[in-house]
Amino acid sequence: MPNYSFQEVINIQDYAALIEKIKTNSENKGNKTDLLFRGQNSDSPLLPKLARLTLKGKITNIEKLMLEEFKRGILPLSEFQPENNWDLLALAQHHGLPTRLLDWTYSALVALWFTVSRPAKIDKNKQPLDGVVWILNADVKDFRTNTELIDPLSNKITKIFRSTVVSRRISAQSGVFTVHKINEGGKMIRFETHRTFSKKLTKVTIPAAQFAAIRKQLHIMGVNSASVFPDIDGYCRHLEWRYSKLSDELPGESK
Repeated sequence: MPNYSFQEVINIQDYAALIEKIKTNSENKGNKTDLLFRGQNSDSPLLPKLARLTLKGKITNIEKLMLEEFKRGILPLSEFQPENNWDLLALAQHHGLPTRLLDWTYSALVALWFTVSRPAKIDKNKQPLDGVVWILNADVKDFRTNTELIDPLSNKITKIFRSTVVSRRISAQSGVFTVHKINEGGKMIRFETHRTFSKKLTKVTIPAAQFAAIRKQLHIMGVNSASVFPDIDGYCRHLEWRYSKLSDELPGESK
């Protein structure tokens, strides 16, 4: 049985109340650390992308090769130049390269937006899948602080990592990461089953039928594609949404 707790919310008001309750309880126990959030359009294991792929070789070798190729090719493409492998890994993650990092955010609303920004996925029985927001109530000791002494590719313990702001997206999304250990068998432990972190997690279910209504509420509160992705692509995505309707926003669909 998992050690994390379960909750369900159907609107932003309930979501905010739950977060306030978790934060207050944490502070009453002497933990002043900010909460972290991760939004997912459907419920899937908390594993970095690198651990979800079928790789053409040993995971640690592929990871190193991809990062070396990324470093070699980004000079004319990136407006930010990473100073070390930690920041290089963060930049690669935010541009879609499979890494040992998993995205989190300090913003509860940004996480909720990632959950509801698109219509719900459909399962094999043609039923819409609920989304989730994970809330991590971490301690100060859970953070990786001595990055100047440790290379991320030899990380021996799963920790939380705050990178330098090497991308506008990291800043706009209040981004932070968990950096995962790769064990001797070439596997990563699912974060929700990790013995240190499982008991610090709350899994919040967002019903698929509420995605469209919450999406509209978030836009009113200033959270949308344009704010989360502060570039031309994000702005165009936002304009498309403003002037058209997603499938769950059509008449007759659940709101």
